[in-house]
Amino acid sequence: MLYAAMMSDGQLLPNALIPDIPTQIAGYSPQNFDLDYDGAVPASRALSRSLNIPAVRMLQQYRFQRFHSLLKRLGITTFSKPASHYGLSMILGGGGVTLWELSGVYASMARTLLHMEQNDGKYDEDDYHAPGYRLRETRPSQHKLSPYGVLDAAAIWYTFQAMEDVMRPGEEMLWQQFSSSQRVAWKTGTSFGFRDGWAIGVTPQFVVGVWVGNTDGEGRPGLIGVSTAAPVMFEIFRQLRTSGWFDMPSSKMKMIDVCRQSGYRAGQYCEEVDSMLVPAAGLRSAVCPYHQLIHLDPTGQYRVTAACELPEQMQHKSWFVLPPAMEFYYRSKHLYQPLPPFKPGCDNAEEPGHSMELIYPRPNARIYVPLELDGSRGETVFRATHRNREAKIFWHRIIHL
Repeated sequence: MLYAAMMSDGQLLPNALIPDIPTQIAGYSPQNFDLDYDGAVPASRALSRSLNIPAVRMLQQYRFQRFHSLLKRLGITTFSKPASHYGLSMILGGGGVTLWELSGVYASMARTLLHMEQNDGKYDEDDYHAPGYRLRETRPSQHKLSPYGVLDAAAIWYTFQAMEDVMRPGEEMLWQQFSSSQRVAWKTGTSFGFRDGWAIGVTPQFVVGVWVGNTDGEGRPGLIGVSTAAPVMFEIFRQLRTSGWFDMPSSKMKMIDVCRQSGYRAGQYCEEVDSMLVPAAGLRSAVCPYHQLIHLDPTGQYRVTAACELPEQMQHKSWFVLPPAMEFYYRSKHLYQPLPPFKPGCDNAEEPGHSMELIYPRPNARIYVPLELDGSRGETVFRATHRNREAKIFWHRIIHL
């Protein structure tokens, strides 16, 4: 829902890179389920892989107060406390929801897509309503059609596309290789302490929600949504025999140039550009911040400046450059070409902070160091990264009296 909301507002494009690095926000330190980091990950992949850190960073950008209000508009009634009570944790399950209401929200999103054509590209606010118990229950329309929806139809379509790429369990893992396989947009969840697991799937005909757990709330090792609830959900879909997929709401999309490496709107230094249909609000999304023009010596091996190389001797090249902390984790898993070193004599040309970054702690953080059993002060581990792997980092402690 956050992914769809940010695309609806033009704050995000479907595959824009989101930081996936150690994160501390006002004492809150989210962790990915596998306790690993990718450095940077496309937003769609962050959604399909259920990565916690990118989700928290996206909510920080969108603002949790706005998201709290959006959830209520979508039909979630269980967030009874103010937004500040949940904070950024609400994106990771910090507030309780019912399977019934959450399934209803996904059904409402699906209805929005299914009714686009018959409504001539307009939105019916009545598409968002709580699920009912009666088969084929009809609801009289209470609102006029509007050019604006709670969530943009194109954003919902891209959300379902990302959810379709979630890795399926067991025999379903190779579903794309079989033409008879059903297309399902789905997600799973696992509560803290392995108290329960759930899975929700969406097709143009059905929404299926499955909960697995102990009725007394007792946790059980291995009670993970993807391995317990998801197989049941896919078995139900096999019995239902759904077919087809949601039509692309192309009337709600605009063609723009997107940077292939970053997923952002292409800037002047993006050399590999794809034309892509995105939600119309994507026209005002941010331009790629990760491509910059660098200046090289005649050999192309060193970066230079006017202080150490004649301008007419320079080569000017576009370069994909991530911030140091993102680069540190990203280059361990992806093909990444680091910046060339500066030519001898130009060593101090780079601006401070562009070559080195403190990973932990973040600026202005307070760290409480415990006392050991013998009364001595304990220790803490600081972590920093430098673009030059051979660089030596010096740490200094300043004591204020």
